[in-house]
Amino acid sequence: MMWRGWKTAYRIALLILLMFTGCAAPPQEAPPPVNSAPPTLRDDFDPPYTAWVRFDTEGGAVYALQGELYLEDRGQGIAVYTPLMKEQYRDVTVSVQMRHVQGAINNWMGVMCRQQDEENYYLFAISADGYYLILRVEDGEPTPLTGPQASDVILTGRAANTLEARCRGTSLSLRVNDTLLVTRVDDALSAEGYVGLFADAVGRGQTTTVAFDNFTLTVP
Repeated sequence: MMWRGWKTAYRIALLILLMFTGCAAPPQEAPPPVNSAPPTLRDDFDPPYTAWVRFDTEGGAVYALQGELYLEDRGQGIAVYTPLMKEQYRDVTVSVQMRHVQGAINNWMGVMCRQQDEENYYLFAISADGYYLILRVEDGEPTPLTGPQASDVILTGRAANTLEARCRGTSLSLRVNDTLLVTRVDDALSAEGYVGLFADAVGRGQTTTVAFDNFTLTVP
């Protein structure tokens, strides 16, 4: 395993490839309570597959297969994401199971919230080699709010992980496998926006495929 200083630098190189630059860490607030409300929406990615944008291009693809939703980055240096084709949300908790299928484990896979367009959103992500990240992109300018940071909570390789992203007021929190990894306070993106699923390989020319399952969305 690579030593941590090199790994962190390589993660920042990924951010540059995605136009993710800069670094900021707003003050951390007390962890939010565990969400107990029933899900507003649940999707196990079974037919008729009407909830998510699907496509197949040279750069990437989104498709459903055997009860999972696949996001495939085909190595063109462009992240792949798909928005939930329903109403927009401001305060929302999203939980989804993810597993790395093939390609580079040096990747990102996760959830977007409050997405206005391709230049305004929050991203909560983990990698198949054990890192996590919360990122704000505002007017195309990316700011890491936490990470890239390694965690033993994240199961590596092709093991499945459950990620929970919570956007509630100015509080942004990331849980993985029922463990709270980080909470950040940020008030930059406060409007309602779309929820999306996200996958990306770190290096240009590298590919990665991620399968998503057991998606739930809850509003307070």
